[in-house]
Order: sequence, then C-alpha cells, then structure tokens
Amino acid sequence: MRISTKMVIGYVLLIVLPFILFAVFIYYQLNDKLLTQYRLVNQQNIEQLAATLDSSLNKIESLRSIYQNNTALIDYLRGDYMEERDLIYSYLRDISPAISFASLAEPSIESLVIYPRSQTRLLTVSGFSAYNNIYDSLSKDEIASLGPTKGLWKYSMEESGLSLSYYYKIYNDLYTNDLGIIAFHVKPVLVQQFLQNLQQVHPGNAIILMDQNKRILHDERDAELTNLQLTELTSINQKDGLDLFAMNDHARMINSVTIPRLGLEVFEINKPDMLLQAVQSKKWWVAGGIGALILLTVLYYLIVSSLTKRILLLSRHMRRVGSDSLNNHFTGKLGTDEIGFLIRNYNAMITRMDELVNHVQKVELLKKEADFKMLQAQIQPHFLYNTLETMRMLARSNRDYTVADMAYSLANLLRYSLSKSDDTLVKDELDHVRAYIGIHQIRIPDLVCEMNIDDSLLTIRCPRFILQPLVENCMLHGLSKKRGAKWISIGIRRLDDRVIVEIADNGAGIESGRLFQVQHAINEREPDNISVNTGMGIGLHNVAQRIKAYFGQDSAISIASRNGDGAICSLSFVPREEDRYVQTDDRG
Repeated sequence: MRISTKMVIGYVLLIVLPFILFAVFIYYQLNDKLLTQYRLVNQQNIEQLAATLDSSLNKIESLRSIYQNNTALIDYLRGDYMEERDLIYSYLRDISPAISFASLAEPSIESLVIYPRSQTRLLTVSGFSAYNNIYDSLSKDEIASLGPTKGLWKYSMEESGLSLSYYYKIYNDLYTNDLGIIAFHVKPVLVQQFLQNLQQVHPGNAIILMDQNKRILHDERDAELTNLQLTELTSINQKDGLDLFAMNDHARMINSVTIPRLGLEVFEINKPDMLLQAVQSKKWWVAGGIGALILLTVLYYLIVSSLTKRILLLSRHMRRVGSDSLNNHFTGKLGTDEIGFLIRNYNAMITRMDELVNHVQKVELLKKEADFKMLQAQIQPHFLYNTLETMRMLARSNRDYTVADMAYSLANLLRYSLSKSDDTLVKDELDHVRAYIGIHQIRIPDLVCEMNIDDSLLTIRCPRFILQPLVENCMLHGLSKKRGAKWISIGIRRLDDRVIVEIADNGAGIESGRLFQVQHAINEREPDNISVNTGMGIGLHNVAQRIKAYFGQDSAISIASRNGDGAICSLSFVPREEDRYVQTDDRG
C-alpha cells in the first residue's frame, strides 16, 4: 500500500470518523438537553404562578382568625345581646367594619356572608343570610366536614369565569359549639389573573383547567388539538410521565401543576416550535461541517500526494541501486524542504559508500600484504626472547643473579607488551608492574614497593597497561627528583560496587599550577598543547580514556598532590557485569 494511501486512511480513521461520531453524539445530547431545560423552565414558571395563586388563597383563609376573635360577632351569634339597641350599636361599631375589612384586606374578595345558626336578627342586613340558605351551596356532608381548623373551597362556573368561595365554621370561645358559617366569595379575576399570567409566559400555548373528575373548567387551545387528543395527552402525562409527544406532525410538550386547595389541575400544552426549529437548524450545520470536512480531506490528499511523490520516486530509485551502481545518483527534483535535504544526504551517502567500497578493497589488499610481512617479522620477537633467555642462563652460570633477574624481568615486560590481546586480568597487570618495578629496583636499591591487594579482585578483567603508566609517572616525575629512601604503594580494594586503585609515592610532588594542568589534561578529550609539549598528563589522559571506553563513562581517574609531599593517583570504575561478584580461584 502506498504511503499516501496509508496517510489518507489514517486521516479518515483517526480524524474524520471520530469527528462525525462526536458531532452526532453532541447533536443528540444537545437536543435532549435543550428539550429538558425547556420543559424544566416551563414547569418552574407554571409552579411559580400556582404558588402565587396558592399564596392568595392562603391569605384569604388567614382572615378567618379576624372573625373568630371578633368578640362582638361571637356575642351576637351566641345571642348575648338582649337589647336591640346594644345589638345595633355593636353591629355599627365592631361587626360591620369587620365585614368591610375583608375586601380591603384582599381585593379579590367580592363579598363576605355570615350564616348564623340560631340567630334571626340582622338577617336583612348586608353580610348576613339565613342558615338554611347555606344548603344552596353546601351539602350536609360538606357542612359536616368543616371543623375548627378545616375550611372548604368551592368553585362554580359563571359567565365571567371561575368564581371561588371559601366556607368555614365559626365557634364559641371554647370551640365546643359552632355558631354559624362564614363564606368568602372570591371574584373570578383571581383565577383569571393566574391563567392570563400563564398565557403571557408562553403565548399560543393551550391552557386546560380540570377538576378531579377530569371535567374541563377552562379551555383555551388551538383547533388542531381535539378533545380526544387532549384526553389522551393528559392521561399519558399522568400515567407515564413522558415529556414530548408527536401529534399532527407537531411536537407537543406538557407541563402540569396541581392546586391542592381547590382540587384543580392545570395543564399547559405547548408547541416548542422555536426550540425545535433551532435544533433542526443544527442539522444543516452538521451537514455543512461534514461537507467542509470532505473538501478539506480532498485538499489534504492533494497536499499529501505532492509531498509523497518525491518519496515514492526516491524509493523506486533506491530499489534499483546495487553494489555495482553506487555512483548512480537520484536526479529528480530536490526541493528546499526536509525531503530535499533527505535526497541530498542520500546522494552524499551513496557517494561516500562508493568511496568506502573502493577503500575497503584497497585495505583488503594492504591487509594481505601486512599479514605476509607480519609472518616474516614474527621471527624477530622470538629471536629477542631467545637472546634474553641465553643472557639469563649465562649470568646464572656465572653466579651473577642480578643480571639474570634483570634479563628475566625484561623478557616478561617485552612478552606482555607484544601480546595481541586487548584486555587482561588484574593479576597479570600486577605481574607486569612487579617486573617493571623490579628492573628499577636493580637501578635504585633503596626503592621500596608496597602492595595491598584484595585477592577477590585479581580475576577481574581490565584493559592492558592501566597500572604501568601510572607507576612510570611516579618514577619519572616524582621519585627521580627525590633524594633518600623512595617508596611506591599500590592498593586495590572494593568500595560498594566500585573498584578503587590507588598508587602513591613519597616523591617531590606536583606544584599547584602544574597539578591543575595535569588534571585538565586528564578530563579533556584531547590533551592540550602544554601537556603535549611537557609530557605531563599524556599517560594519565590515555589511561582515563581507555578505562572509560572499557568500563563506561562513570569511570574516573584523579590525582592529588602537594609540592614536596608526594602524590596519589586513583582509579575508580565499576567492573563489568560478569565480573561484579567474581572471586579469585585457589592459587595454591
């Protein structure tokens, strides 16, 4: 499959498809959320208006305490006024103002009527009516249901609207006998104001007012909603608690609230046309987004094709290039972008490869020639070893053991130096140092060598010639300037997971300025000109580079000295994995 096709497929799977799925998910989530919020707001509005109506009804009910606590009215209902003049005086002073106060306290009260149970006086006065007349409005059961704390709301349909009446019994001071019934007759404007306010919140909505028997008391709806559909909607709303219905190709939403004091239920059936139109418009936005995404995808494909064309041509060229055609460069359009940079470097690479192939061929020829010369030269070290061994044997036969030991040590030094292996054991490196120091001890009789070696570290592998250059530095730059007794101390120990090698001497030491130069030469990748010219630090630098190459970059070499007080050179490294926990064998 071509790389451009892979990029397009990846673009579709990783960008286009997730975008479409996410857009569809967001659309439906937004639609559900908006509808839910719309219904909740409607429900809050209708409940708030119902609470306002209930507050007005509660205010009317609270007026009962005024008349229950009116002493003059209670005295009249009990028949305490024996004289007509006392009754008239009490009526004009206390009873009549109390009756008038009802409409002042609540403007929606149209009238207040008192039905005395046993009194017949004042029945012709406004605000009083015979007790038998109460049966025109209340049944015996309804009258019996009235109590000291319980009243009864009644409603009736009139031409002007739904009128309300509130009935309650008035009792004597001890609440042992009821003295009559008081009725507050409320103007239809109270319910009409509630329905008008509800209509103003959402104009055009159907407002239905029903009693407990599902009898419609107020009906304000459009012609599309029939009685059967209305009955179906209200029953579904009560039974299933659904929010949205499709009817006559219109989505309808139902909100309802109950007015417990009146035993009425109000239904608001609305068509969320504006909301649904807004939601429907989102579909066109989604379609437009998908179209734009398709257009961008086509543009993306064209751009990708223009970018991958040179890569495809380069890959075809690379398939044709073989070991015998490395000088065949890519001759297509390079460009100045990253692909052009890649092509130019590819051309440079195959040019370099062609040069290296020719060079390798030449090196192979030279190597064969060198191998032949090396075979010829192998006779020279053997001749030298044989000569030194002959000298050692002649010295021993002449009882000159010093010369014999020197010849033996020199032969060991040459044999170790001419060895072709890259690494060795710590034990072999110490043997080489012993031979080197042994030759110097013949020349310098007062030279003493001390060795403190952890035998468990003798079989650790290490690079060759990491100890002899350090000892040589002690001999050349420290002990050569020292008069009197001379000593060199060599210590190898383990510190945690590291191996510490310390070589110390009691030589002349190093001046602070020269010590800084030597330390600088050790830490640099290449020794500076001062070190090269003076010879200081060259051996230490080479040892530092070789132990880092062998044991890793956390290996280190350091030197400490004070002028006239000797010097200490330390090596620190972590053995290789196979030598971490190695123990020396029994050396018998």
